[in-house]
Amino acid sequence: MSARTGAWRDYRSIWSATVSGRDSRSSQWLNWLALLLLVVGFIARAIGLMPAAVFPKFEVAVAAGWLAMVWMVLFIPASVLMNSASNARLVPRQRRRLIQMAAGSWVLIVAGASFACGGWEYFPLIATYLLGAALVRTGMRQAMVLFVFSANWPLISRRVLPAELVQAMTSTPGLALESVALLLLSAWTLLRLYPAGGDRHLEGHAKVAATIKSQEARTMRAQRGASWSSRLAYGPALRKDCRQGDPVALLMHALGPVGHWTAWIVGAAIILAISLGLRLVPLMLGRPLAEGANDWLLGFGMSGSGFMVMFCTAHIVQQLRTNAGEQALLRLAPLTGNAALLNRRMATGLLKAGLGSWAMLAGVILLSAWLLGANGTILARYLAVCCLGGQLAMTGLLGDLGRAVPNYDWERFIKLALQAGCNLAIAFALSLLGGVSSVWLALVSVIGAMLVLALGWRRMLASGPAFPAGRMS
Repeated sequence: MSARTGAWRDYRSIWSATVSGRDSRSSQWLNWLALLLLVVGFIARAIGLMPAAVFPKFEVAVAAGWLAMVWMVLFIPASVLMNSASNARLVPRQRRRLIQMAAGSWVLIVAGASFACGGWEYFPLIATYLLGAALVRTGMRQAMVLFVFSANWPLISRRVLPAELVQAMTSTPGLALESVALLLLSAWTLLRLYPAGGDRHLEGHAKVAATIKSQEARTMRAQRGASWSSRLAYGPALRKDCRQGDPVALLMHALGPVGHWTAWIVGAAIILAISLGLRLVPLMLGRPLAEGANDWLLGFGMSGSGFMVMFCTAHIVQQLRTNAGEQALLRLAPLTGNAALLNRRMATGLLKAGLGSWAMLAGVILLSAWLLGANGTILARYLAVCCLGGQLAMTGLLGDLGRAVPNYDWERFIKLALQAGCNLAIAFALSLLGGVSSVWLALVSVIGAMLVLALGWRRMLASGPAFPAGRMS
């Protein structure tokens, strides 16, 4: 076996242990998120919404963002824990591979993000941000200064630092010196993160490990509960449903705040507020957005909107998989003992929740695109993407839930990709007969969603009790 083959085997084993093995669920979601954004960006470019100059920067930004999230959140903490004092002495090759992987990932992230932002002049800020984030994740709270400084550089450069100093820092010699200094500082930091054993390493590693595990424990506790945004919209809905006593609405609360349709309200409001701000602030300041900025925002919005609508029912599916104990207790209630009654009410509730989330997100996305200056043609494309994403979101929502709950794995994504391809092919064929392809795509997607929901409704009413979901898998 050659040295190169052995090195790649080491890298693969370390990556599996630090990323996939420790938190497979988070890593899978990050992988799928990056893959979908890459594909949607390609589609936005293919239909002409994303400019050719923006497309490579967008794709590189997605890849660099994915690697940055994996590197900061998963790899750095896990690799620091792996490099214990005993391992550093007994397995020196492992420490060497960890340093190589950490440094190589850092270089790829900084280079990709700098290219996506527009040039190497962004290198110092991005490098400072990554350095601070990595150190904070390993328990060094003093590094928060780097994190905050880089994230708030526009404000600091205008309001805090003297203009002469800012001009010197942003000049070509200043940027060159800062880049060299950050390269040296990052190399020194990596060596400090991965000591080579000894008494100081033995004494300090226990403290670092305790800090990392404490941070991860807090994150896991936060993930088990509902977020503040879910509770903010969920509370009024729960009180309203309790007053009205509608069995269908009350049954949907068995999924908890995370699985309720109100989980999207705060996110939709934030999207609308950002779009409104991007429309009003330049008008108030008398400074229009830079040339091409609207096109970039609309292209990015097209990519994000398709992904968002496609996953508008993912929170419902997730809760169906995770709260089987609550569902089993709910079966003991008198009104839910009847299988036909349970399934009909559950199907009605899921249908209302799915269609409500779809309609709400589509409305917010179209309104946001209009605020950003989209014309009729672009709005029609947005509508087509929202309709196609809604059809994919509805696929598998209704059915024999007691036997199988939809899962976002390779098989499901391949089926959804084939389904989307069929929609695109039919819409293109109809457009050859006359009409706009995006309008045909919207119409075909809506008709397809109606057929999917009709078949799912019949299958769900003819199946066994929906709760506990997935018990027959």
